[in-house]
Amino acid sequence: MSENVVFVRETGNRGEQTFEINQNRVRMKEKQKGTYSITFESPDKEDIERAMAFFESMTDIEPLTMNIADTGEIKAYFKGTAPFSQKKEEGMTVYTYGVTIQEIQ
Repeated sequence: MSENVVFVRETGNRGEQTFEINQNRVRMKEKQKGTYSITFESPDKEDIERAMAFFESMTDIEPLTMNIADTGEIKAYFKGTAPFSQKKEEGMTVYTYGVTIQEIQ
């Protein structure tokens, strides 16, 4: 069983684009029914840069799928991003970036 969260988007004639990150680097909070705020946190700035590269080129209401630890695909629409930031935790720098998605019911 995978310990990763995998996001997939269709990119037209270029096929699929995938972003995969360890589930320990992801926090998810339901803001309202079916709308999720997803925060990526990592001491490795490259993890967050990969998340930003994947999501920054998406448009509002663009469809994507999310699969948490091989539990099955969740179909959703992209809603937007939260700013990149960094903070100190226990003497080390932690980088964060957030996105909002709306589950397709």
